[in-house]
Amino acid sequence: MNFYNRYISYKTIFTLLSFFFVSLAFTDSGYITVDGETIEIDVDRSYQTPATYPRKALRLEREGYVIIEFDVAQDGSVIDPYVLEGEPAGLFNRAAMKSIRKWIYEPSTYDGVPVQVNDVQVRINFNLTAIQ
Repeated sequence: MNFYNRYISYKTIFTLLSFFFVSLAFTDSGYITVDGETIEIDVDRSYQTPATYPRKALRLEREGYVIIEFDVAQDGSVIDPYVLEGEPAGLFNRAAMKSIRKWIYEPSTYDGVPVQVNDVQVRINFNLTAIQ
């Protein structure tokens, strides 16, 4: 395979991966504190942006995951996301963070009052076999 054909193949694969939806649940959970008591509460995702598979990971044919923790504001937006764990370290972090910052959740309430949900954790898996 000459260079041009290899370039076309990588370009085609990368384009397909740009539309790659990672494996995710649609309901996540976090915590609120009421009168000093910590209560687990579910948050429903209403919009998520698919993560783009990083070119370097594609070139190296690597798979992995990222676990991100964040809070969900009273309006349903994601605030203060950060990476708890990534495997392989650092390879997928940027793509996962870029995606998560655009997610939107249904606003959560407790006893009819809008609340911020803290310490929500999600795992984003990057899997090459999902696109084949």
